[in-house]
Amino acid sequence: MEQLLGVLRDDLSALRQELATTVKELKGEVTELGQRVDTVERTCDRQEEELDHHRQEIIALQDSNRDLQYRLDDLEKRSRRSNVHIGGVPVQAIMGPLEGFVIRLFKHVVPALDDQDIILDHTHRTGRPSQSLGQLQDILTCLHYYKQKEQILTEVHDKNTKYFEGPKLYLFQDLSSQTL
Repeated sequence: MEQLLGVLRDDLSALRQELATTVKELKGEVTELGQRVDTVERTCDRQEEELDHHRQEIIALQDSNRDLQYRLDDLEKRSRRSNVHIGGVPVQAIMGPLEGFVIRLFKHVVPALDDQDIILDHTHRTGRPSQSLGQLQDILTCLHYYKQKEQILTEVHDKNTKYFEGPKLYLFQDLSSQTL
């Protein structure tokens, strides 16, 4: 029996030693794992701070972009302020110089205007050029004086003077695509 107790004590001693070694190894691994978790948490905290900073920058950039878009739209509207869009002009009616056609049209709308009073900064066709004589073409013109533009558009709408050299023409203010 003593022999059996001796064997059991030896086994128990070996088991204790093995358990102590295993616990020591586990403590080392848990400590190492804790350090790695701390490193990951610090990294996550830094990334959250950077993410918050980036969110704030994005919001500021969106505000700046919205402001710039508003200013750009305002500038576009101001640059179109003196423009008159003439729609529904038959191609055969504008075979000659565009400026001459536009001046005759404006004199028809406001007979009080003299040829020398109407100053056009630029006049051009819009859209695709038509090859067929039966098709309609739009014209965009910029009057030098805003007051003349307003006078012409007021007369068109008040007196219904939309017919010129045959077809019905549409005269309206040139608006930006944002406005439409």
